[in-house]
Amino acid sequence: MAPALLLLVVVVVGGTIAINLFLRNWVREGAQREAHLRDPRTHTVAFAIPNGVDPVTAEAALAHAGFSSGHERVGMVECVRIECDESQRDRVRSVLESALTSEYDRSLLPAGHVVFEDER
Repeated sequence: MAPALLLLVVVVVGGTIAINLFLRNWVREGAQREAHLRDPRTHTVAFAIPNGVDPVTAEAALAHAGFSSGHERVGMVECVRIECDESQRDRVRSVLESALTSEYDRSLLPAGHVVFEDER
């Protein structure tokens, strides 16, 4: 009975430590990614999220296309900030248009065209 109880305690304590280490690393990676996106030397564009649209939809599509992005407030607008060069703007635009059109059936995007905040 005592060995089984000891084994249970070791498994619970070991599992708790493993989960804590995983979560700590996950949070650190997220903080580093956010700091990189906010760095003034990193070229980014900001896409204002239309009302009623889940930003995770855009972020998932961008991640699938190989772009780093994060959700944050830019000025008074909720935006997805995307790391991309000037030459990649059209590709980012097409990824966002495709993702939001297929997810929301064109109901939330005016004319299905994505406009970045620096183009307004």
